[in-house]
Amino acid sequence: MNKMFVLLVFVLVLATGCSSDNNSESDEHWTHKEGFVVAKEDGRVLVVRDRVDHIEAPLNEILEGAQPNAIWLSVDKEGFDAVSVGDQVSINIPNGAIDQSYPAQASADVIKK
Repeated sequence: MNKMFVLLVFVLVLATGCSSDNNSESDEHWTHKEGFVVAKEDGRVLVVRDRVDHIEAPLNEILEGAQPNAIWLSVDKEGFDAVSVGDQVSINIPNGAIDQSYPAQASADVIKK
């Protein structure tokens, strides 16, 4: 009886230790459908998943805090001119091809929300 109790406690502790909370927003997979512009250069915009509180921070600090949810998007001139740093944007990656470097890279259409 005592061995059975110890085994039951062991199984409960093991099961509890292996569980995780998958409802956390930061653990969800980023779909690259919207984000926030944190930089613009040479016909491309850098978009991160979550709003950045200190947009004036050095880019390497912003990228470190956003990892792995950042992507450089090559955009047409109209899209590039239409958005500014800090804007929330909708993203359309027509062919779905994303280079998985960090930050990721793709060609896309962006629309200010």
